[in-house]
Amino acid sequence: MRGPDLTRLRALGERIAGSVPVGRRELLLVAAAIALGVALRLAYVIITKGHVLVGDEPDYDTQGRFLANGQFLWGTRPTGEPHETLWKAPGYPVWVGVWYWIVGIGFDKVLAIQAVLLGSLTIGLTWLLGRRLFNPRVGILAAAVVAVYPFAWQFEVRLYPESVATPLMLLLLLVVLGHYPTPRRAAVTGALMGVIALTRPSSLMLLAGIALAWWIAAGWKRGTAMTAVTVGVMVLVVAPWTYRNYDIQGGFVPISAQDAAGYGTFNDDAANDPEKPYIWRPQPASVRDLEARLPQLTETEFRAELRELMFDYIEEHPESVPQAFFWNGITRLWDIRRPSHVLDEVPFAGRSEALTWIGLVMYWVLLPLALVGLWRARARRDLVIPILGIALASSVVFTLDATTRYRAPFEPVIAILACSVIVALWARWRKRGDEPSADPLSADGPREHAPAGRS
Repeated sequence: MRGPDLTRLRALGERIAGSVPVGRRELLLVAAAIALGVALRLAYVIITKGHVLVGDEPDYDTQGRFLANGQFLWGTRPTGEPHETLWKAPGYPVWVGVWYWIVGIGFDKVLAIQAVLLGSLTIGLTWLLGRRLFNPRVGILAAAVVAVYPFAWQFEVRLYPESVATPLMLLLLLVVLGHYPTPRRAAVTGALMGVIALTRPSSLMLLAGIALAWWIAAGWKRGTAMTAVTVGVMVLVVAPWTYRNYDIQGGFVPISAQDAAGYGTFNDDAANDPEKPYIWRPQPASVRDLEARLPQLTETEFRAELRELMFDYIEEHPESVPQAFFWNGITRLWDIRRPSHVLDEVPFAGRSEALTWIGLVMYWVLLPLALVGLWRARARRDLVIPILGIALASSVVFTLDATTRYRAPFEPVIAILACSVIVALWARWRKRGDEPSADPLSADGPREHAPAGRS
């Protein structure tokens, strides 16, 4: 019996993922990884059906309900009263609200949709990025790892924007890494960055990687010009939302009040916590008087006063910045800490303690391998420097507040780098070396050692 025609799918994969042909066997292996990943995610949704919403989940559920009932991006934070809000970035509340409107209100329905759609997309994009940056075997293995790795998918089955931000980041890396920056590519990247920023504002850290990639690919002058095009298009995408914020409440709020979150880190309570220094807290003593005046303040005014508290504390305690960078940007973001500290976050994030343990064990294997992978690829400046730039920018951004969850969009990249080492070790063990092979899955990939070109 004749199998399905995969010609068009193969052609699309080859256009996105590089010149190594995409074979039927490879597609079947990736499809198996996607099926396994989706099954695990759906099983988790079913097992935890009706779980208590925690952390930021109630906010996204509330905004989704308002949207489904025709009240576009209304919420109750921070006053407790329903109103048009700018407390959260709009991307993820719109995602939740649209699904509530289509399939009916109920967060478990959205989680199941995320498991199928976003889970498949994340695994598939991991495969494409892995095979493009290294070779088909790396892409397949990385897809299989992301399919089962809890830290790569536990937030896809919760009401958190990381579920959307992860595939968007992978798509951005596919568009940028290894490509010569043209005006069209820069504009597409800017549009994509605008969508990402409106979904997860902290993703602005990706601009560091974009600039570095294009400076290396095209030189300082052209790289700067194309980065400026990207930033300009991103601003155009975000601008209507910024105007909306000004129109409803006055004041300049580019995306959301989330840019005032540092008040929860830069305060005496956090700085003097002997067990968990600089861990973010929602109600430090410094904001209690401010919260008493909340009924008399607009959201914009409340945000401005929170930011003033943050900057005043930093001005009076400049040593708090490097200290918070160490505790949040390094130890918490990258989980260089005791397991008990990671497990402390489990109730707040609505995660499974058992899966968190599995995720930690896998992460502590993958992270060292990923660092080795970066070292092995050190001659490829167009790959290593942008990734290191994004990692450093992440540490800076998440100095304000950091947990395992905030690293989620970076997990597939860690998996890809780690798998590049595993595949290389396996090839060496089998003593295949440089022997030619008719199997495209064994190809090293044209971009493993080649500099960026005009692709």
